[in-house]
Amino acid sequence: MRRVIASLLFALVAVTCAAAQGGLSAERQCAPNSEAVSASAHLEVPAFIETGLLDGSMQRVGGVIQTADDQQTIAWLRKSGQVGQVAESSAGLLEHITRLSGTGHLALGQLLASVTPLLNISMAGFSLAEHITGIHAHEAELERIYDRVAEEFQRDREVELLAALDYAESTLLMDSDRLFQYAVIDLTARLSVARRQLTWDLDELLATEQDNGIADLALQYQVLAMKVCAMSTRLFMEIGEEKSALDRLSKCVDEHEDYARQFVRKWLEGNYALYFHASVSDEYLERFLDIAGWLRGKRDVLSEIVWENREDFWNDDVLQPLYSTNDFGRRMLIYPPFYASSVFRAEALIENFRRLQGYEQELKSMCPPSFADWEALTDEASGLSEEGAGYVLLLDAARLPSG
Repeated sequence: MRRVIASLLFALVAVTCAAAQGGLSAERQCAPNSEAVSASAHLEVPAFIETGLLDGSMQRVGGVIQTADDQQTIAWLRKSGQVGQVAESSAGLLEHITRLSGTGHLALGQLLASVTPLLNISMAGFSLAEHITGIHAHEAELERIYDRVAEEFQRDREVELLAALDYAESTLLMDSDRLFQYAVIDLTARLSVARRQLTWDLDELLATEQDNGIADLALQYQVLAMKVCAMSTRLFMEIGEEKSALDRLSKCVDEHEDYARQFVRKWLEGNYALYFHASVSDEYLERFLDIAGWLRGKRDVLSEIVWENREDFWNDDVLQPLYSTNDFGRRMLIYPPFYASSVFRAEALIENFRRLQGYEQELKSMCPPSFADWEALTDEASGLSEEGAGYVLLLDAARLPSG
């Protein structure tokens, strides 16, 4: 692992970067002036960010907070070693921000404790070794799912990916910078092959009739493909190829957005009127509306969905997925209900995709001269340690909206 080990103060190195306004461009987004600015760490959500997330003038994209109008990144979430100092605030910071940012019913505590894997909250602060360990752990979870799902989805993908991970672990031990650079280029090619095999399986899973096993496998494959993409990006950052890293990551984001939208639509059953039935709790209706809002790219979709599905609200045929008929001919609600697992899977997939997007936005907003400098700066500012389990919010005053 190549990292500049340096002690940096809370001052960002001043560089002049081209201002950008988000979108599909892979250009870097830097502070609006060339003066050195301060990066301060917060263990609680500042009031103006809380207000911005609630009123829609700000948005969370994975591990970054942006202004909604021009997608200017103003803050970064980072894992922190300060949790022991203010456990009650730091431990809940991520979940608090998640609830404020529109996924109000995504129970991150439940998600983190479940078998559903999550991408890291940020690109910086996690070493290559940690990326490799995370993918190995994910592979172990896939083995458990294979016991319940058809074997044909395994194919050569596992062999290719595990071989690439072994090569990656050997690469980290190289002392020669020149050999390390050659090995990274070779390794990213191997990871590209493994990721392409994963996307072939995702295409097959999209065309397969869904049951719980197939849906779980699709979620795991999607997240694993995103982890492989993140690792490839990180490898390019390690050898100073930041433009190549960002270009590659942007292509991954576009590709996985398409997959995420297709799978979420598939899991939501395609019949939105069902979520308005009296048997569906208010919590699940709100969670469904949050997911539908993500699909449509807007916060308030209730009126739109009601108008689109009016004719189905009184259509008894539409309600069939909610009921079964017992031996006495009596109609009874099915338990567990149709939405119990699909809503959770959709939330998990959206959260992971947004974290991949957050990696892209983090790299765009990275303004020190190199990725190693950016890591060292944010490590110093957030007090990162190997044992911390909480989160901090890094705020750059020069990026804050005026007024």
